[in-house]
Amino acid sequence: MSFLTPTLKLLASEIASLLILRNETLSIAETACGGLMSAAILSVPGTSKCFQGGMAAYSLESRITFLGWTKEDLENYRGPTEQIALNLALHLRSTLSSTWCLSESGICGPTRPDVWRKEIKGPGYCAYGLVGGRGVVGAEGKGDASVPLQTSKEIDVPQPKTREENMVAFAEEGLRFLLDTLKAQSVQ
Repeated sequence: MSFLTPTLKLLASEIASLLILRNETLSIAETACGGLMSAAILSVPGTSKCFQGGMAAYSLESRITFLGWTKEDLENYRGPTEQIALNLALHLRSTLSSTWCLSESGICGPTRPDVWRKEIKGPGYCAYGLVGGRGVVGAEGKGDASVPLQTSKEIDVPQPKTREENMVAFAEEGLRFLLDTLKAQSVQ
């Protein structure tokens, strides 16, 4: 019996195949997903050729120890944001020297993100950051190819979902975000 959903397995297989084919590497920083994205990638045979490592930095304190956060970041923390996810990705990509780094920061429940940000209904919120590749992709379109891609997105998962269902939904969405970006980069 697998703990991974068929969707996670399929996404991970496609991502690993593309990375190996292109001789690129990946690292992943996770908070709310608890390592599901990394586990999905690692379930694909041969990923030692492309996976640099993952970090499940669940507590805010672990982000200081492993992902470059400062005490000021903790003092100013107001819930997960796309900028937080991007900063996690930037730090881990630099630390592990990977081509790509995907990160997420979210709230699975039962805590609600509207404690910090009233516009978010929840639980079931996740922000993603993705850094790497051969150019900048985002709302403004393509940019200077010498600058690493830095893009982000957020999702609000339709309710009601359990904590575990939200974790899986976040992991699937994060890997889908990565795969879509990898595919877009290959046609530029």
